[in-house]
Amino acid sequence: MKKFAFMMSLFQASVQTVLMAFLLALPTVANAQKELLKFEHPLIDAGTMTEDDAPRTFTFVGKNVSKKILHITQVRTTCGCTSSYVKGDVMKPGDTCQVQITFTPNRYPGTINTGAFLYLKEVEGQPAVKLALTGKVLPGADVWARYPHKMGALRLKQAMASITEVKPGTQPSARILCGNSGEKALRITSLLLPPYARLTTEPEVLEPGDEADLVITIIADLIPATMPETFTFPVILEGLDARPSDRTLQVSVSRIK
Repeated sequence: MKKFAFMMSLFQASVQTVLMAFLLALPTVANAQKELLKFEHPLIDAGTMTEDDAPRTFTFVGKNVSKKILHITQVRTTCGCTSSYVKGDVMKPGDTCQVQITFTPNRYPGTINTGAFLYLKEVEGQPAVKLALTGKVLPGADVWARYPHKMGALRLKQAMASITEVKPGTQPSARILCGNSGEKALRITSLLLPPYARLTTEPEVLEPGDEADLVITIIADLIPATMPETFTFPVILEGLDARPSDRTLQVSVSRIK
C-alpha cells in the first residue's frame, strides 16, 4: 500500500520521539518514588504483538517506602488503548499496591508508547509516579482495520461529520479520513446534495491502497432562512459498489445567526 506504508513510517518516527521524551521524564519522578512510593520496575517492555491479539494486562508493583499512610487517588492512562485497575489504594508503611494496565492492540499498529500517571493524596498538584509501557504492535491481517466503516471498497474512519459555528459569509468544512481497499481507482461524488453543501476528495482520484480526505463544505449564505439552527442531512456517495443505505454519510450542522 503506497501512502499507507509511508504514513506508518512517519507515525513510528514521531512516536519514537515522543517515547524518548516520556522516558527522559522518568528520572524526575525517582525522587518522589524514593520518598513515598517506589516501583522496582516503572517501565515494562510488552514485547511484540499484533493488532489481532487479545488485550494484555501488565502489573506494576509499588511499595510504600515512607513512614506514613499513602492514598492513591487516581491513575490516569495516557492513551485510549489502555485502561487501569488498582489493588491496594490505601497503603500503610511497607505495604504494596498493584497497578494493572491493560493494553488493547487493535487499531494501534506501530511502537507502543503508553503508560499511566499515578496520583497520591499526599502529593499535590502533580503525579507522584509515571509508569511506562513499551513494545511494538504489528499490523493485523486486515490492514484497513483502523477504518471501521466500510462502503464498498471505500474504508472510512467515521460515517458522520459535524460542522459547528457556521456563521454568515463563511464556508466551513469537515474532513473524514478514508482509503481505497479495492483493486480499482475510485472517484467519489454525490448527486443529491442540498444547494448549500459541496463534496470533494483530496486527491480527486483514490488509487488502490491510497488514503484521502472526504471534504464536506457548507456554504452558509445558501442555507435557507427557514432551516433550524441545528440540523442534519444525508450525503449519499456515488462511485461505490454498495447499496445507497450502505454508502450514506450523516452530516450535522450548527449555525450561528
